Amino acid sequence: MDQQYLLKVICYHQGVLDYADLADIGCGEDVICALDENEVFSVALCNGNKSVIAKTKVRRCKAQQCDGCNDLHLCKFYLFGDCKNSRGRRTCRFGHDLNSEHNSRVLREHKLETLSRQEIRQLLLQNDNSLLPPVCSSYNKGAGLYGNCPDQEGCRRLHVCDRYIRGTCSSGADCNRCHDFFEPHPQRTLQQRGVPNDLMTSMLSTYRNIQAMKNEGAGSAASINRPQSCPPRNTGRRLQEQTAGLCSLGNNVSEQNEICLFFVKGDCKQGEKCWRVHFKMPYKWEVKDGQTWSALPENEVIERDFCDPSKIHSEGSDCVHFDSMSLGFSEVRRLSTVSSVTEPTFVLTTEWAWFWEDEYGKWVQYASIVSGKHRLSSITSEDLEKRYQEDQSAVVKFTAGQQSYELSFRDMTQYNERYGTIRMVRRRPVFVSTVDAQAARSRRNGPRNPSQNFRAVPGFWDKSAIPDIGYRTVTLLSSDRDYQKVQELFNKTMRGFKITSIERVQNRDLWVVFQWKRDLMKKNNGGKNSKELHLFHGTDPKHVDAICRDNFDWRLCGTNGTVYGEGSYFARDAKYSHSYTSDSGVRSMFACRVLVGDYTRGNSDLCRPPPKGEGSPTLYDSCVDNVLNPSIYVVFEKHQVYPEFLIKYDDGVMHWTSSAPAPTKTVSIQSTSLTPKSNQIQATAAATPSKTCFLYSGLLTQPIHFVNETSLISVF
Repeated sequence: MDQQYLLKVICYHQGVLDYADLADIGCGEDVICALDENEVFSVALCNGNKSVIAKTKVRRCKAQQCDGCNDLHLCKFYLFGDCKNSRGRRTCRFGHDLNSEHNSRVLREHKLETLSRQEIRQLLLQNDNSLLPPVCSSYNKGAGLYGNCPDQEGCRRLHVCDRYIRGTCSSGADCNRCHDFFEPHPQRTLQQRGVPNDLMTSMLSTYRNIQAMKNEGAGSAASINRPQSCPPRNTGRRLQEQTAGLCSLGNNVSEQNEICLFFVKGDCKQGEKCWRVHFKMPYKWEVKDGQTWSALPENEVIERDFCDPSKIHSEGSDCVHFDSMSLGFSEVRRLSTVSSVTEPTFVLTTEWAWFWEDEYGKWVQYASIVSGKHRLSSITSEDLEKRYQEDQSAVVKFTAGQQSYELSFRDMTQYNERYGTIRMVRRRPVFVSTVDAQAARSRRNGPRNPSQNFRAVPGFWDKSAIPDIGYRTVTLLSSDRDYQKVQELFNKTMRGFKITSIERVQNRDLWVVFQWKRDLMKKNNGGKNSKELHLFHGTDPKHVDAICRDNFDWRLCGTNGTVYGEGSYFARDAKYSHSYTSDSGVRSMFACRVLVGDYTRGNSDLCRPPPKGEGSPTLYDSCVDNVLNPSIYVVFEKHQVYPEFLIKYDDGVMHWTSSAPAPTKTVSIQSTSLTPKSNQIQATAAATPSKTCFLYSGLLTQPIHFVNETSLISVF
């Protein structure tokens, strides 16, 4: 484990970790030995136990504009989770983007780029003294309700017992100072600084971290005597050192509402001191009984129903209403692990999917395959979840086809800017069964790599068919939503052909690279999503395995023509791709995700996209046949494509037999002739049995009549 990952772990644990736990979480001796002289860690002795606290030199810049600044340009209310100045159509004067060019540079320079917004918030809270009010020293002196504080109720400092924060108050309930951050004065003081109520429970730990670093940095008698050499890694016990006056950094949280990622994947070294819920599933449904919360027995059944956006209540014996989060007259809550977008390297985080309700009452996931007249949205569920985690009161703008929309997180509605129609929006988790959780848990000892856990692939993939190397195909049922959507796209231009199967291609490596390319194109596009389409590619069956395993190679799959450039060709219409399939038996066609991005008209001389301007280093992302109405797309980099679905179909073979029960005999048709006026095909057979089976293979484009000596059969 390197120092960067250790910092992430410590920030995840409210900014502090017991020193003795370092070896247990895989921290190397070189890292442990360097802690005492490290700029990002403060080693403090707390309650007889040596602890490591996260620190940083980064601060939040309080100026709106400044040149050469090395601090974060970030709105503190956005950092806390709710900026009122950005609600509706208003815009905040301060930064709301941790990924901006300036903030990205600052985070990289201080090796903080892997931290989530919540982890950066914890780090800044205990290091940037402009974010939280200091403890009022006058309040902690003298007698009376306000001590010696001259400002009394109007004081902007924190009226909380200083000894309580230090962990040395022996008066307990008899202390005449405040021991509760939810009491009116401290709560109001923190709220005036922008601290929301959901952070109140972590304030004690944060203030204790601040106090411990002050004492350690001041070199007081309470500070730590540094060891002369690095202690052996296998001591297995807490290092005991004599001290006085330092606080305990144990967490004291009044209400737990987040499931611990370390416990759910295996074991949490914090034990009872961990402020998160310890539960073996990444979700937990509870009902309030008086003042206590009790687990609902049908946890997985309720979760499965909740993951279905069309359901507003569970269907088990415990009928939980999801809109009101109630069971009868009792309050219900759902605990879960953090969102997968905030901790992408952890297993068993919660993956959230976003849906909107169409005019037929069907719930459609954002950026899912086009269904009917609905166009592919320019924003994905993952994009929405990232924005939601950044600002839960934001209004997100996106497009779908020629329409522009606004999505309000506060109202959970989607607004069409042209027609004024409003659609309901729902955010539901991707279902994880007990079997799924155990499979993910069994992989926890593998390398910490996003491609090594289920969160790196779509939540709807079959978890039992995701090999470490290569690919697996999963045959979809005709009732599956993806099957129906692919079928609709295919049938738009291929009516009369018979789909024999639609298979989902599950290749972890190709998917991870595709996601990486999508993020890179978004970054190069100024943070805006690049255009992504579902397109067709017809091929010979002999190329299917290579495409599923290694993606498209135009030298193998695109040898039929290079009129718009030497790349891989994809079509808007399945009919076009059909002409490049093999005509022997079952045909093969891919329905692919393609990052077409910005495109221009191609030509046969191109082996890569042309530059966007003369002398410009920036290239187009792809080429097309017609810029105004493209139907053919050419991509030159295979990472822009993911071969998502494999369609197998034939030419619409149809059989007709007489109604008589006697056995039929197949007749070979030797010749046919078409009479244009009657639309009849006269078939001359080698033999003329009384019971005949006619076989016709082909795409029917007009009414046709088959005639033999005894009957006339019409086909429409």
